[in-house]
Amino acid sequence: MSERRFTTAHYAAIISTLAFAISAGSLIYAKRSYDLSVARDQRELMDKKPAIDVQMRPAGVSTLFVTISITNRADVNISPLDIVAVPSVEAGELYFANDRQSIDKLNSSLSLTPMGTIAPKNTGTMKATLSGVTDGKTEQFRPGLELEFSVRTRLADQQDTVEHFSVVRRILAAADSPPLRPTPEMFVTAVVEAQNAHRNRQMLFYGLIILGLAAFLMLIFYLWRRLRPRIALKLGRHLPAPNSEGAKDSVPLC
Repeated sequence: MSERRFTTAHYAAIISTLAFAISAGSLIYAKRSYDLSVARDQRELMDKKPAIDVQMRPAGVSTLFVTISITNRADVNISPLDIVAVPSVEAGELYFANDRQSIDKLNSSLSLTPMGTIAPKNTGTMKATLSGVTDGKTEQFRPGLELEFSVRTRLADQQDTVEHFSVVRRILAAADSPPLRPTPEMFVTAVVEAQNAHRNRQMLFYGLIILGLAAFLMLIFYLWRRLRPRIALKLGRHLPAPNSEGAKDSVPLC
């Protein structure tokens, strides 16, 4: 009876260990699969958003030449509404102007309706001038300075959905200037993204290892349960029976 109790407890310990390993591996694998699925869904959703680009080049001490381009990546038409220059500490208040909107109006927003309706997979472009308030002595718009813009577009769907987008762009150097060098912030961002990608791959790899090890232990345990009676039967054939002559001869006489 004690041998049977020990065997039952032994089975219970093995099964508990395997169940814990499988649960841990399944949890890690499910977490990584969920994160990858969410990231994939977000990427597919972002792929349908319009691609907005704002290129800026200095045209003077406090003036920028601006080229605004919007590419429609959705399956329906979009209509650009307006763009707003967000004030910043470095640049201060900013004002748009073009051939239809004079700088005298001092408006930080610019209507994008002249772009018209942009069909799917097409691009709309518009040129403008961006100016700021300066004393005329210091350069207000230096290459590499980041400016933020808020863009509104309307989707040609049943709800006429209006979407808001925040765009941050750096001022490009003049055409005859040397290219800009990468900033420390760009290096830090690249390193952080690489570390996050490496950590995600490691977590997924560890989860697969735990699941594989648990499956291997389950296979060993299953084979041992199946082969144990056969091994015991073969060993029993080689042992003499208790009432046989060989067994009597092997008993020592007192």
